[in-house]
Parts: sequence; C-alpha cells; structure tokens
Amino acid sequence: MKKKIIIGSLLIFSLFLHSQEKIGLALSGGGARGLAQIGVLKVIDELGIQVDFIAGTSTGALIGGLYAMGYSGAEIEEIFLKMDWKEILNDKISRKDIYISQKRWQPYANFFFDLDENYLPKIPQAFFVGNNLINFLFDLTYPVSVVENFDKLPIPFRCNATNILTGELKVFSDGSLHEAIRSSISFPSILKPFELDDGLYVDGGLLENLPAEIVADMGADFVIGVQTNSGLKEKEEIESLIDVLDQTVNLSITSNINKSTEFCDLIIKPELDNISVLDFSKKKEIILAGEIAARKHLKIIEKSKKRTTNKIELLPPEIEFSKIIILGNKHLSKSKVKEFSGLKTDIFYTKSDIILAIKNACDSQLFSLIYPIIEKKDEKYILKIKVRENDRKQLGINFGYINNKDIILGATFSFDNMIQRNSKLLFNFQVGDKKELNLDYVKNFGKHWGIYFRMFPYLKEQRIYSYDEEHKKTGSVKSLETGGTVGIGIYAKKAVILEGYGFTFNTRLYQDIADFQDTYYHSTGVGLKLYHENLDDFVFPMKGMQFLLKFNTARKIFFSDSGYKKLYSKARILIPFKDKISLKYQFEYGTYFKKYDLDFDPFYIGGIDSFLGCYTGERSAPIYKIYSLAIRFKILNNLFVDLHYNLLNLGTEDVWLPEKNLYPAFGLKLGFKSFIGPVRVAAAIDEENRTYYYLSIGYEFDPFEFSRR
Repeated sequence: MKKKIIIGSLLIFSLFLHSQEKIGLALSGGGARGLAQIGVLKVIDELGIQVDFIAGTSTGALIGGLYAMGYSGAEIEEIFLKMDWKEILNDKISRKDIYISQKRWQPYANFFFDLDENYLPKIPQAFFVGNNLINFLFDLTYPVSVVENFDKLPIPFRCNATNILTGELKVFSDGSLHEAIRSSISFPSILKPFELDDGLYVDGGLLENLPAEIVADMGADFVIGVQTNSGLKEKEEIESLIDVLDQTVNLSITSNINKSTEFCDLIIKPELDNISVLDFSKKKEIILAGEIAARKHLKIIEKSKKRTTNKIELLPPEIEFSKIIILGNKHLSKSKVKEFSGLKTDIFYTKSDIILAIKNACDSQLFSLIYPIIEKKDEKYILKIKVRENDRKQLGINFGYINNKDIILGATFSFDNMIQRNSKLLFNFQVGDKKELNLDYVKNFGKHWGIYFRMFPYLKEQRIYSYDEEHKKTGSVKSLETGGTVGIGIYAKKAVILEGYGFTFNTRLYQDIADFQDTYYHSTGVGLKLYHENLDDFVFPMKGMQFLLKFNTARKIFFSDSGYKKLYSKARILIPFKDKISLKYQFEYGTYFKKYDLDFDPFYIGGIDSFLGCYTGERSAPIYKIYSLAIRFKILNNLFVDLHYNLLNLGTEDVWLPEKNLYPAFGLKLGFKSFIGPVRVAAAIDEENRTYYYLSIGYEFDPFEFSRR
C-alpha cells in the first residue's frame, strides 16, 4: 500500500518526478464540480508534466477520456464552455424536424407515459434518456472510433460504471469509447441506466468515485487523485428531490472515497464549497478553482521528461462502409432501420453525414435511442447502428382551460405499428367543456414518401354560447355530433400532405340554458385537404410556416339535408429578424361561397388563437376573413410576448364587404412554456374601446383538426 502524501509534500513529489517513474491520474465524479479537473489538466499541460495513465469516473470519465484521446486541457475547456447541458439532455424532437406524416396531429398531451403489457402506465427509469448525449459523445470521440483497446489510446485509459443487475463494478478497458463514457456518467434517476451487452450501468461513483486503485493497477508508480465530489449535506440543506438524490449517492461515495485516497500519492481537492453537482452555470468559476488548486500543489514541479504518447490511427475525413449492421431492433426490420438512416455501403461519408443520418432516423419518432459505432476489420470499416425502439403503446394525459369555457380533461392512447406495420392508432376521449370520443387510424404505405389510408369515427358534444352586445353570455344550447371520415392521401417527407376523403355526420342541437327546440341535421359528402408545416414550435414558433386548406361539398340528393360547398383555410408565417424577434402574419378564411341561410354548421370565430376582439366561439358566420399581424419577442428561453393587431371581416356573401363590416382590434399576448404545457394570457381592445381578457392553459385546441371533415 502506498503511503499517502499529505498536501504540501511537494519536494518529495518533485524528486519523484525526476526518477522517471510512471504517473497516473485519477479523475473523480462530481457532476458540475468535476469540471474543476479541466483546470488541473490545463496546469499539467502548462508545466509539461507527463501523464502515463488516466482513469476516470462519471464527469472524470468524460474529461479523462477526451484527454486520453488527445484533446488538450484548453481544448476540453472550450468544449465544456460551449456545451449546453439542457440542450444535450433534451431528447424532445423539435416540431420542425419531425416528418409531415407525424404532423397530422397537433400536440395533444401535457404528459406522456409508456404502457406495460397490462396497459398500465410505467414510471420512467430517469428524467432523461440520453439519446442526444450518446451521439454528442460519438461526435467528440469520432477520431478514435476504431481504437477498441483503450491501452492503444495516446494515453492508456480506463473508466468505470456500476452494473445495477449484479451490483459489481465494471472497469472499461476496451470497446467503444463513447459507450464506455456514457455508461460511467449515468447519474441515477437523472440519466437512464445505459444498457450494454448483458449489463445495465449507472454512475461508477456509487462503488468507486475516485479510481485511484484502477490507475495504480494500470502500472502507475505515482498516483495523482483529483477529488471533486461534494460532502454530505446538513438536514437544512436537503430541500428538493435533487438534494435527496445527491445525498443518497453521496452516502455511497463517502464510504468508498476514503479507501480510494489510500492509493493516492497526491490529492488535489479544489475549493468548491459553494458549488452543487448540477450548478453548470458556474463553469468558468469551477474550472478556475481547479487551476488554483493545481498551481498550489504543482507549482515547483519541473518538466519530468519529454512527453511521449502512443501513436494511433485516426479516422480519415471520409470513410465508406463495407457493411452496415443493425443491433437492438425488435419490431422494426433491419432494412427499415437502414432506410430511416439513409446510409448505404460503398458510399463515402463524413462524420457530419453520419451524425445527420442518425438524427434523421431519430426524427421518425420510432426510437428512444439510436447511435452509431464504427469498427475496422480486415482494413474495411463496418458501421453498427444500435437502437432501442420506443414503446409501441403510450398514454398521453391532457389538461386544458380557456377562460370563457370549462376545464378540459383528456386522455389519448396511441398504438404504433400494432394493428399493421407502419400504422398508427389514436384513441382519444375527453370530458369537461367538450365531451369527445375520437378514433383515428392511419396506415402508411411508404417510409418518408408514400400513400396512406385513414379512418376517423368520432362523437362530440359541446356547448354553444350566445352573447349580448356587452359580450356577456346570455344562454347556451348543446350540440351533439356523430360522424366519421374515410380518406386516401399522399405524404411527402417533410413537405406536404394531400388527402381526398368522404364524410358523413349527424348533428343534434338541443336545449341547455335557453329556450330551444331540438333540431337535427345530416350531411354526407366528399372533400379535399392539404397541409404543410415547418414551424419550429407549434404554440410559440419563431420561424416557419403553416398552411391548412379544406374543401368539401355535399349534395341534397345524396344523403344530405342541404347541398353546399365549403372551404376553410388558415396560414401562419413567421419571419425571424433576430434570434429573439419575429414578424408573424396570420390569415384565416372560411366561406360557403354564396348566401347561406342554414346555421347548423357555421364557422365559429374568436379566441386567443383566432381573433382577439371576441371570445372563443362568440361570433359565427357562413363567411369570414381574419387578418393578423404581430411582432413576437422571445424574452427568455420560455417566455414570449406578442404585440398584436387583427382585423375581422364578417358576412353572409363571399364579397369584400363595406368598411362598416370590418372589426379591428389590438392585443397583447404573454406566453410561457411550462412543465404542464403552454400557459398564455392576453388582453385586447376593439374600436369601441371594449376590453377582452383571455387565459389559456395547456393544449385546449383540437388535435384532430386535420382529421376532421
């Protein structure tokens, strides 16, 4: 057992270096606190100290792995200062990136749960899956992808992880570097345990947070340990779930750290008393603390010897694959996974090409995890794509509220590729202001391009309010509608959907809070729909366009109470001027083309997403146009402000009406992306100086807008 040298025994350390013995560096875990080890590496580089072996745990595994493969301390610092952990850990796919076939439905749930074999919600294993993270690690470690033996890296390297299936410590000495690092940094409950071979791995710090014994076993004669873990908290400091998790992990770390320090000849412990494990906002301060501590302990050390490293083969800028192997697929065929990636053999690809191909496959929303591994065999490159498919059964829970309506509670069960291959079934029900049952089934023929078949039966009951001149509710009737659509359409990657469909519906209007005689209507007909969308967010977009057009017609002689032609269209265009400012133009148009006296299916107008100047459904008309212009400001990452002007044109005939039929209004919107979904408040004033106030919480709009007739 080595005798531990107390901090300050620098003379002995200096003499030891001149003996040309092997130096090992043990880097510990500690979350954000572990970034202090970057500062230590910068000082080691500055002093020209030869490091012969490196072992790392958790954050130390990531930093140590990069240093071992050839990054300098300064280069690692640059990587971490640019790194946005929130973005890296956020596996949510941006709306603009998903394929148009998935945009048939608007957002419909605040929370999602995978379902088990008994169709009961499963509690997730962690807050984050880490798909973006593993691909980020692949990006960083790409140059040494084909180095399978970690002893062959420029500096021999080890990292560790805890196998929660056996309770044993796993020391990674070979394999894929980005997989090994990902295994080591799986902080329990924050990052999902990483499945590799027959193991399921979480943070190595649970069993050995400071891998000093590991680096000693590699052959180091002198071990430098960098200790960055936080100590145990006092009772008053344990206030949140994260505090409880941190304390639980630290109980194990505290019990193993003392044993590990016995293998260290020098311990560097930066002053990080005011830094928490998740405080990544203080990256510069943390790295500086590491530099200060390193200079304090290493300032009299001279260059020990000429620095030497292993010579390795780095991947060329472009490579071609002789074989592409798919691993981990269950329900999707290997050929289908290859199709989603678009990668083929005998074609040259750059690193960026490979990463983009994996991202495109991920945009299909079929995978919870998909990442590449590159191997070399017989002078040829082999690409392995490892996947974990999303659960095919999922439950979405929705809570919505509009200030002039009642609360909406809903649930949506989604089933992917269960009825048929390449199919999706949504079963939705909701109660509250609107009571609905919706069943939407789509069968696609093709991957990103193709044709599809749709069936959409539904039942919907809602209140229709009447208002006086002061915009106060005076009564209501209830509308009960049953019907369905059947359609055949085409879809083109991320561009457009076009569908021809037939429809039928029955509507009954009956008394609620008003004297009203029951009325029945029936209609059957055919129609055409067109949809395009490339918004970067559905509720708070800063860039992109949305366009929806629906045309349908019915004839009185064909199972309809009345013959008509009906067209509805809506367009949103957002043009960014800067990162935080966009100009928004919106146009909404509905018409029956000619004077239309029946009132069983008019257009209902108003609301926070339609016209600021009347409440949701306050006005109705057979023909209308809404012009909206707004300037949107993104104040913070999740806070948005709109300065809004809109103009409503109502009528009974499709002509440009006299000025007296135009209704202008000004408005101000404030929106916030919260964990329960979007929260929006708005105020508006019309030309008669009447004011309107709006509150919208959650996804209160119709997710099946495109599916309906």
